[in-house]
Amino acid sequence: MTQAATPGSAVMTKTALIAVEDSNILYLLQRYAEESGFETVTARTSTVLDRATHLQPVFIILDGALPEAAGRKLLSRLHARAETRTIPVILYVSLDEPAAPWTTGAAGCLPKSVKYADFLTMLAHIGVMRGDHATGDAMACASDV
Repeated sequence: MTQAATPGSAVMTKTALIAVEDSNILYLLQRYAEESGFETVTARTSTVLDRATHLQPVFIILDGALPEAAGRKLLSRLHARAETRTIPVILYVSLDEPAAPWTTGAAGCLPKSVKYADFLTMLAHIGVMRGDHATGDAMACASDV
């Protein structure tokens, strides 16, 4: 979905960048984002930093199953770049496993059993959507509590 540009301004889009490995979950998160009015772009974890810098998404959903060193490095790089430091990063995590120690710095976590109401609540929690229809539970990452 694209908003029309006003004369002399750039075209503004509400883009969500999603980088999760499981194709079924990727499809589900894309549907949730699109139903919420966002255009979706997918990325491999190795290209998230470059794609985020270029696309300037409203938020990023990142696979929480990344190894600690890779996850910590990616979040650190996203926060270090002026172009990406204000983009909220939501981690998609398993409730069966303890939260990865590198989750500090993430805006929040979505559980692998995420429902649409939880997704909407998370978007309201990170400030990219009004919370009018958000009735689910926003989840802080365990290492942030």
